[in-house]
Amino acid sequence: MPAQEPGKIRNVAVVGHRGTGKTSLVEALLFQAGETNRLGAIEQGTTVSDWDDDERKRQMSISSALCHATWHERKLNLIDVPGDPSFQGEARAALRVVEGALVAVSGVMGVEGGTGRVWKRADELDVVRVVVVTMLDRERADFFRVLGQLQAQLSPKCIAVHLPIGSEHELTGIVDVLHMTAYTSPEGGKEAGPGPIPDELESVVAEYREKLLDAVVETDEDLMERYLDGQELGVEEVAKALKTAVTRGEVFPVACGVSTKNLGTAALLDLIVEGVPSPNRKPSSIDVGGAGVAAFVLKTIADPFAGRINIFRVLA
Repeated sequence: MPAQEPGKIRNVAVVGHRGTGKTSLVEALLFQAGETNRLGAIEQGTTVSDWDDDERKRQMSISSALCHATWHERKLNLIDVPGDPSFQGEARAALRVVEGALVAVSGVMGVEGGTGRVWKRADELDVVRVVVVTMLDRERADFFRVLGQLQAQLSPKCIAVHLPIGSEHELTGIVDVLHMTAYTSPEGGKEAGPGPIPDELESVVAEYREKLLDAVVETDEDLMERYLDGQELGVEEVAKALKTAVTRGEVFPVACGVSTKNLGTAALLDLIVEGVPSPNRKPSSIDVGGAGVAAFVLKTIADPFAGRINIFRVLA
């Protein structure tokens, strides 16, 4: 197999507090990208990430799992990281070998202790962050309340790029504010292509579209001038400016969805491709002491059949 061009790689750690749906999120990403032919469930012990017997029994991740997917000709290396504080070492190691972190936050519980810990660690390592608000179909889930918590407790640079259509048990879809399209819930099936935004959400979408544009153009002088002159900005150029802003840590996009229904997954995959930088755009912060080529060992697995297995990232 030929080596993958670095510019077409996205290395992402899926992190967050325990119970925020990280494993279900990875499962949905793999399913929508066509890596699996069914949407696994934690309750049934059928997810790709939680393959260990102990994980299936406890219905929680106890070890980082590495998965792969391809979306728009980009290879996504996804690390599903345990959220329980007993396994903080897994998060620390995972964040050392990625350019981006996908921070899962419960739409019910909001920002929790584990959220703050991984956010601080990502700050220390200068890791790009994309936030996704999960479990929005549950009782007491509120995307806008959680968005306010993110801005108040983590960073005012947290800007919504997706909005829910409906709430709690009446959630029916999401709006992609960046591309100005909408997705309806596939109820666990493959998500279809985007459709029009419901008329009743026009004013809310316009409000958050303006907030997104304000945040993005502030990071690009050329776009700022054209925006202030009243010119219409194209989706591609806004997406390009957003990616640069995300890479610099000037904007933290906030997405939303329901992983167990595969809602919002296609838009999130687009956001990962468009928002998370490749290794080419964001060189590794790991010091290899001047060596031309080095390897950073993420973790070591003691397999009863294969022996010791080292998972590492090559740095060149």
